[in-house]
Order: sequence, then C-alpha cells, then structure tokens
Amino acid sequence: MPEQLLRGLAGGAALLTIALLCSRDRRLIQWKPVLSGIGFNMLFALLILRTSGGRAAFEGISAVLLKILQFSGEGTRFVFGPLFDGFSRIPGYSSSSFVFVLGALVPIIFFGALINMLYYLGIMQRIVRSMAWGLRRLFGLGGPEATAAASNIFVGQVQGAMTVAPYIAGMTEAQLFQVMVVGMSTVGAGMPLVYAGMGARMDYVLAANIMAVPAAVVFAKILLPERQTVPDEETLKLSEYRAGVNLLDALGRGAMDGWKVVLAISVMLLAFIPMVHLLNWAIVSVSHNASDLETILGWLFTPAAFIVGVPTADSAAFARLVGTKTAFNEVIAFGGLTAAGLSPRGFMLTCFALTGFANFTSIAIQIGGLGELAPTRKGDVARLGLRCVLAATLANLLNAAIAGILFVG
Repeated sequence: MPEQLLRGLAGGAALLTIALLCSRDRRLIQWKPVLSGIGFNMLFALLILRTSGGRAAFEGISAVLLKILQFSGEGTRFVFGPLFDGFSRIPGYSSSSFVFVLGALVPIIFFGALINMLYYLGIMQRIVRSMAWGLRRLFGLGGPEATAAASNIFVGQVQGAMTVAPYIAGMTEAQLFQVMVVGMSTVGAGMPLVYAGMGARMDYVLAANIMAVPAAVVFAKILLPERQTVPDEETLKLSEYRAGVNLLDALGRGAMDGWKVVLAISVMLLAFIPMVHLLNWAIVSVSHNASDLETILGWLFTPAAFIVGVPTADSAAFARLVGTKTAFNEVIAFGGLTAAGLSPRGFMLTCFALTGFANFTSIAIQIGGLGELAPTRKGDVARLGLRCVLAATLANLLNAAIAGILFVG
C-alpha cells in the first residue's frame, strides 16, 4: 500500500507538471478549482470503489437517465425498422457492425426536443442557477459550465453541451474549453454498458466516468486559464433565445435543432475519419510497414504507463491500447482489452485510462455538434480541439493514477 500511495501521488504530480508546462499562462491559473477538483476526484474514487452505497447511488441515477434516453429508440425503431437492431446491412460488413448514426446520433434528436421543452417550461434555467450556486462555491464554476459538466456524467459530449446550448455563444474561451474538455473526458450513462459487454468491469468504468468531471476541471483550468471577464448565468441572458410559442412548438424546434446537430456531426465524421486512415496509410507506406499511427502513439504513451503505476509487464499493452483509443476511439481499444493478457492491476488501470472520449474523432464530433449549437463559436471549437484532447487524456490518466492508490488485488 505505501508503494501504491507513493506511485499514485507521484503519477498525479507528474501529470499536473505536464499540464503546467503546456499551460497558456501559468500566472493566471486559479488554484481553487484545481485543488477542489483534485480533492473531489479522490473523494469520488473512495465513494465508488470502496463503498457499496456510493456506487449504488450513482448506478441508480445513471439507470434512470439511461432509461429516458432509451425512449428515443421507440421513434428510431418506427422510422428505420430493422436497422434499429444496431447492425449494419451494408454488404461487406459483418453482422456485428454498429450503425453509428442510429445508435449514437439519432438519440440527439430526442434529447434536443426534451431539453428545449424543459427550457420552455423554465426548468432548465432553474437547473442552471442551482448548479451555479453549488459548484461556484466548490469549484468556482459558473452555472452553464457546471450544468454541462454534471450532465456529461450521464449523457454524451454533445448532449451535455445541449443542456446549455443557449449560453454557449456568450461563453468566454476558457468556459467553452471547459465544456469541451468535460465532454471528451466522460462517456455518459450508456457507454459503460457497452464497455462492460466487451470485458471491462462496470465498477471501474462507472468510477472513471464520475471521477472524470473534477479531473477535467483541473486540467481545463491549468491548460487554458481564464483571462476574460466571466459572465455569470444572469449576464448570459436568454432574452434572444425563444424555446417556442407553446410546448409542442418547443418540442418541434428542439427536434429540428437536434437533427441539424446530427447532420453536422455526420458530415464531419465522413470527412475526418478517412483523413485519419489516410494519415495512417501514409505512415505505414513511408515506414515500409514498420510502424503505424497506433504504434507511434503507443510509444508516446509508454512513459504514461510508468507514470500512472502500470506494472512493467503490462506497460506495452497499456500504451498500445491507450494509443488506439487516441488515434481512433475507445470502443476499438476496449475491444482489445481482454486479449491483452493484463494483470489485475494493469487491467484496472487500463479500464480507467480508456474510459473517456479523448480521441481525434471527438474533435470532429465537437466541431460538428457545438458548431451547430453556436455557429459563431465553430472556429474556437476547431482551434481548441487538440488542446482539448490533451486535457481530456491527462484527466483520464489522472483517474488511473488515483484509482491505483485504492487498488486491492
């Protein structure tokens, strides 16, 4: 235990040092949210990994919200019929190929309608103010930042931003970055079930998802400190935002806004993913099959394995899987988890490091999603994309380092 404690603390310190070295302006860092984030990261780890009550509470909340999101499946099943089984009918693809637009993007339409109805009823505004009251005192976050951060525990990165869509255009650059980083650091309520079906342990993934929120706050505040006057939820007025003339109109407007987001994300992915594969092909060709993008990123993550306390025998597999997650996505990485032959400790640390949307594909998703929610900020989202992947990756690695302290073999 003393060795685990020392290695975990040293790993956390190393990750914070990397963030400080990459910070835009270290003099402007606000240390209250950074220190609070580290403290709550450790607290959440204790509650979920060491207490059955804490784990059950978060599982219950996740189950309720997941059930709400699953209602979107009724509309998808009616419109698309057998395709909603989640399997591809495209020739040349295996029967287990996931139809991403149906399984992951179409629920955004339902979610957009639901959120806009809540804005029409005045419920979301109250949620924003309530979040502001609590999390401003804990982390120094404003209401919109806090609401998006809390939402991302239970919903995807774009849906989390949709909960504060009317506020995004007026956010400062640092606030927008905060929303982006939390979105990339978490995975929502539905994905842990997918990962568990691929061999990951549910308690590890659930803990990592919740711990990612304070960890994301830590690295967002370090990498991109606030240097503008921060508008609060009262300054970010919704006077120009009209949810609808009545509840049905609000439903329709929200659904159409959700559809625009789905279309924008799909177009970005259709362009972005082939570019990643083109880059990978170029690397393979130049190196004469000696290397590829996953391998290069695996080399880069080898020091990270040591930093977070991965056993030496598991370091290569850990680095390769995290590299795969970063180059492509975490689903592909989790697919290779059980075959990696990891020790119990290496398996746990890898689960924590893989739980998050910190990858290059997420840049395209956020440009498409947030860019559609607030078209004036699309350029900012694109410019902050790589820095956001760095912050979210550091957050996921911090989760692994902290969890390593509490590991009981």
